Amino acid sequence: MSNIRSLLSQELHTNPSLYVKISEISGFTQEKINSFLTNETVFLDFGKLIDVIDTFFPEQADDLINQYIRALNVNHPTAQQVLEYVFINRLDYSFPFLYRMMGASNEENQNFASIYKFHYENYAKPFKYDFHETKSSPTLHAFKTIMETYSLYKQDEVPTLIRKKEYVEYTINSFVEDEFIRNYYLLHHYRVLMGIMLDQNEIQECRRMANEILHFQKRVSLNFANNAYHCLGISYLFEDYDKGIYYLKKTQDLYRKMPHFPDSDIHSSINLHQILWRREPEELRPTSKKTEDKHDIVLYYISKNEFIAAEEIMCNIEESTLSQRDSAFHFYYKGILEDNSDHLYKSIMLFKQIGNKFYIQLPINELKKKGMNPILLDTLLIN
Repeated sequence: MSNIRSLLSQELHTNPSLYVKISEISGFTQEKINSFLTNETVFLDFGKLIDVIDTFFPEQADDLINQYIRALNVNHPTAQQVLEYVFINRLDYSFPFLYRMMGASNEENQNFASIYKFHYENYAKPFKYDFHETKSSPTLHAFKTIMETYSLYKQDEVPTLIRKKEYVEYTINSFVEDEFIRNYYLLHHYRVLMGIMLDQNEIQECRRMANEILHFQKRVSLNFANNAYHCLGISYLFEDYDKGIYYLKKTQDLYRKMPHFPDSDIHSSINLHQILWRREPEELRPTSKKTEDKHDIVLYYISKNEFIAAEEIMCNIEESTLSQRDSAFHFYYKGILEDNSDHLYKSIMLFKQIGNKFYIQLPINELKKKGMNPILLDTLLIN
């Protein structure tokens, strides 16, 4: 099987003028390129080499990158870029590369690997790590803030996460000199905060983060892109049917390329978007036993003024078993179905309890239709 050195040698032998293009893409000099091609102990900046691979050999990119990583000397500075790359993309050789790098004689690389080892081996646990146990660096300091962010997210410490949002982004931008690693660290940050910003009804900030992720979607696993498209789609629920459905369908298409991942609640997001915009829903699941799928059908019947059919389904949903989120939607639907403002206020209360300022607009908008004081209702959005 060909590797990147042999393929580049063949291309340059056929067309020497490609040296100029490679240099434009990567910044590598002709001397550096030739040294890489003729000496297997020479390694190049990983991020820049990926640009070359994507340009000249896109269909073979995965295999070429895999081969390069497996052959890489873990003492080389670019091993730090590789370590971040393999884990953010959840590659099956992530841990083998990590353990290989743990044995590096380069102390900086060994320390770098030790921090990653702690984080990814304790990913689901609360963050507790004494950075004095190992020599740190500005880049590892930034990674520490990311570890703390993930831990806060796992513990549902949303208010603390929001307070630290700007600090974390500032730290990454200020402390990480390597552009390749810095961009990936920002993607970690955006992935966690993007959905939280949506819940906080900070729509522009949510979209900024989602679009930053999509800007690098060729460099990260599909689950980053589908999360970004999903947030973008939902963010247009109250603004624009066409934009919303475009992004939601893009999300659905990506899930279909990832059969080992469940499709999350994308079908319910599509149903909600279409029903609220008076379109015929495409993703109803009438035989499903899941509460969210039953709620989709309830809302559909309500939109068609088929209240008896909606009531029959609602009666078969056990309210005491619902999560707070499902309860918030449940009482929103129940409030419309029974024309009962108390249910709508309960829905508002439940959305506030889970900190969702985006979907809380659903029961508030319904109360406004009923003639409730809009100023009073808007105050409900204030913490």
